[in-house]
Amino acid sequence: MDLAAYFREFNFPELSRFSLTHIKGDLIGGLTAAIVALPLALGFGLLAFNGDPRGAVAGLYGAIFTGILASLFGGTQQQITGPTGGMTVILTSVYIEYGGPEALLAACILAGVFQFIYGLLKVGKYVHLVPYPVTVGFTNGIAILIFLQQFGTFNTAPLIALVTMGTIYLVPRISRSLPKALIGLIAGSVVAYAFSSLDILRTVYDPAAGGLTVASAIRVIGEIPSNFQLPNLPGITWETWRKLLPAAFTISLLGSIETLLASVVADNATHSRHNSNRELLGQGIGNFVAGIFGGVAGTGAIVRTMVNVRAGGMTRLSGIIHGLVLVLVMLFLGPLASAIPLAALAGVLMMTALGMLELEPIKLLPRTPLPDAAVMVATILITVFTDLITAVEVGMVMASFLFVYRMSEMGMDHKLLEEVKGVALDEPTRKLLKENKIVIFDVEGPLFFGAAKSFVTALENNFDVKVVILDMENVPVIDTTGIVAIENIVERLHHDKKRLLIVGMRDNVRKIVYDLGVTRKIGIGNFLNTTDEAIRYALEITKDEVERTYLGGFVSESLIMLDVSVGDRNELLGKMVAQAYNAGIVKNKEIFMENLLQREDLTPTIIGRGVAVPHAHSGDADAHVVVVFARLREPIRYSQENPELVRMVFMVATGTNEREYLNVLRLIATNIGHAGVHKRLLEAHDVHEVHHLLSELKTTQPLTVQSE
Repeated sequence: MDLAAYFREFNFPELSRFSLTHIKGDLIGGLTAAIVALPLALGFGLLAFNGDPRGAVAGLYGAIFTGILASLFGGTQQQITGPTGGMTVILTSVYIEYGGPEALLAACILAGVFQFIYGLLKVGKYVHLVPYPVTVGFTNGIAILIFLQQFGTFNTAPLIALVTMGTIYLVPRISRSLPKALIGLIAGSVVAYAFSSLDILRTVYDPAAGGLTVASAIRVIGEIPSNFQLPNLPGITWETWRKLLPAAFTISLLGSIETLLASVVADNATHSRHNSNRELLGQGIGNFVAGIFGGVAGTGAIVRTMVNVRAGGMTRLSGIIHGLVLVLVMLFLGPLASAIPLAALAGVLMMTALGMLELEPIKLLPRTPLPDAAVMVATILITVFTDLITAVEVGMVMASFLFVYRMSEMGMDHKLLEEVKGVALDEPTRKLLKENKIVIFDVEGPLFFGAAKSFVTALENNFDVKVVILDMENVPVIDTTGIVAIENIVERLHHDKKRLLIVGMRDNVRKIVYDLGVTRKIGIGNFLNTTDEAIRYALEITKDEVERTYLGGFVSESLIMLDVSVGDRNELLGKMVAQAYNAGIVKNKEIFMENLLQREDLTPTIIGRGVAVPHAHSGDADAHVVVVFARLREPIRYSQENPELVRMVFMVATGTNEREYLNVLRLIATNIGHAGVHKRLLEAHDVHEVHHLLSELKTTQPLTVQSE
């Protein structure tokens, strides 16, 4: 692998270069984004720690480190990174399930490692492949969950929370450019500080007493350190680290999805293009370092990113400035921030949750296809009543089954006696096909495990025929289940003395069919290039008009090579091509050799019993089919992909006589399956005896290939 070429996409030298062309816009954008981010970082940190006031500091740390490092190393110029609602819901469940802040920070560190690996492996283009119903489902589920989870904190000072929420609601009606969350937080804090002596502000609901009571004080964030803690790993056991891996994987996956969605939004707003793989690297570095310093993981934040863009932010300096502003807040405004009421933060989060709700898809549910609606509703309900990790898993599984079902429904279209490649068959041809019990199936789309059942069912419903023609030109991919389906059809048809012809199979599909051993069961002579050829041949089969050609008619004694000693396939084919060239059959041995090797590299032509049948066009427009036969002194490994050793080789060269060419391939495949023929060819004493034996071999009914 060329490592320089592989890593060129990441453009690491750019990390040391900064453009000051847009410094004014970046300063304003970064400052504005920091003002919006401050209350959200404190609130989401508090939520991640399940209401523990220490979480506010962890949220601030997370916004600082992810904001600076993801901007520095990431691939989206205007991205603002920090704690977000979707990520925080998962962090809360980890905090509760695994026993507190140490386990939570460890999960954030592991998630950063996972994201860094995603970036190195360049999976950025795949991470966003989450179906829309799942995305809407967990987004709305997260919004509902965040709102519901705040009632405990809301109850520490309900009136303060309502003042905060009311302010956030009214500010946009005055001016949409004002930072509503910050103003709401300030309003709630000022009211709490100015009127703290009023009992009404400290009135809370006491579930134990079943009524209202007055608290002694309004709960606040508490002390915010004016300096960073030293980096260190969480003090948990290795067993806990191991148990955290699934949760960390989910955090990394959801964080990557949310980040890349934000990157796409930024692209649309700025008419730019982000580097998804480098963005994942930056997110991974940011989350890893944030966890080391005691901060919670973050993601690309759509709202904060758009605030940055609208304020003039143009380069990654804006994201770095946003983080540095938060550092200044921590260093110099810590005492003020420490006095913020927890209820005010709850009000901010509750209004944020209401803003996260995507109501339009909910309104469209009555007109949404039932399966999509079911996925969306199930994801919402599982998010709310179970947890987000389970919701994403179940939603993805449901969406995957839905995709498979839809693909299976549209995966196969059979055109029975109606048209061939869009051209209607004339009435005499249709009548002729019907009379001779020939059926044509046009298989379209991927033939995979979801479509295999309908594929087999459709064919079995038409088994009252003599010949089945499968046109597979429009099958782009096939999987193991699809191969097994074809194999079952072949065995069923052969058991009933019926024929299967394959038309137009693509090279990549044919290679898989060969690798899994189905080609020899179908027979190498039963693969045709066009449907017209298949129809003509099928009619010959049903009318018993297949030529009774003798193989000896295509092989002269001068083209029989016995006891050949070679080390590998290429040496063998080189000797056989030279023999054909000396006999005047091949006009250009280099081109013919190249054609042979290309075909063999794609799908080696081993047909069983240690026999290979390499074949190609000779390049001579007038030449008939000619066969060169070689029997080796010692068997050789003919193909690197196939461990079977080869002892006999029939090399077939032809000009433009396609029909004769296919007949010869069928003739070889048909007869070599008989143990008696195989044994006599191996034991023949001389060229004359081999030629005599080949002259006895002819096509016989039924033209099926005996499997090993």
